[in-house]
Amino acid sequence: MADTNGGIIGPDNDPTTSTQSAVTTTFNSSGTLTTAAKTTSLQYLIVAGGGGGGGFPASPAATVGSRGGTSSIAGVPIATVDTVGGGGGDTAYFTPNPGTQPGGSGGGGGRYAIGTGTANQGFPGGSGARANQVGSDVSGGGGGAGAVGGPWTPNPSAPPTLKSGDGGAGVASSITGSAVTRAGGGGGSSQYFGDVATGAGGAGGGGNGGNGSNTVSAGTTNTGSGGGGWADAVLTFQNFGGGGGAGGYRCSVPGESSGGGASAESTLTVVGSTEYTITVGAGGASAVNAGAGGSGIVVTKQPEVDFVSGASGMWSLNEVYDFVKAGTWTN
Repeated sequence: MADTNGGIIGPDNDPTTSTQSAVTTTFNSSGTLTTAAKTTSLQYLIVAGGGGGGGFPASPAATVGSRGGTSSIAGVPIATVDTVGGGGGDTAYFTPNPGTQPGGSGGGGGRYAIGTGTANQGFPGGSGARANQVGSDVSGGGGGAGAVGGPWTPNPSAPPTLKSGDGGAGVASSITGSAVTRAGGGGGSSQYFGDVATGAGGAGGGGNGGNGSNTVSAGTTNTGSGGGGWADAVLTFQNFGGGGGAGGYRCSVPGESSGGGASAESTLTVVGSTEYTITVGAGGASAVNAGAGGSGIVVTKQPEVDFVSGASGMWSLNEVYDFVKAGTWTN
């Protein structure tokens, strides 16, 4: 019997210090995260699907972009952490207003009010205007996780021609090891007795607005970015589509930012060797010929953990008796 390791019975077994390496996992589609054995905390980046771009009102049932799908992490002991899908881009004409413009970041404005964003997830879209107000039909860009969607503006390259709004910029994260910007808003579009200057997609994957002179584009896959709006010569009046808003953006990486100008959130307390459900939201459908929203993404990071392994000492009953009798035994 050895007594150099706390009275362990058998050979000495010195404890050893080990390290569980950090683990970063990217989910481009829904799935399951199984935490490593020693993991107790989890950092995350959760981006919902971006909103689809709006379009012209040739078919009233399909003129406003759809809201993107929710992304989330769920499991014991955490409450579900989720994000709101990006708002759809508005249009020049729709009765009744379908109400899909609000979202994680709001869709670009058209005939109706701009789409509002969700607090701590994204910004609102930019404003549009009718020709009877400003001389031409123009739309707003979708909001981004990092900035408000651009409103319509005079076109500086061809005054007094007007320009539809650019998409709002996204937010950068280095959770995967290098900085990547995601969740940009889609650019707005317009056509009024000829093509009007369109809006560019916001940094981070936002789609460009399009018309007969400019190619429309969708939000980039797995960035949660909004799709570009669309317009063409089908109608001369009431013909514009706002950009889709970016999906809601939440981040808990220390020193980084969440959407809507918020600071990083707290890391999650989790249990090792446990399954967590990951949901990745789809991008919102677009109006006819406009750009669809980009699908979302979830990235998790299990920080490095140092731990001690090896058997602890075990005293024999005789030794316990001797210590108690001598008054030297402590719990």
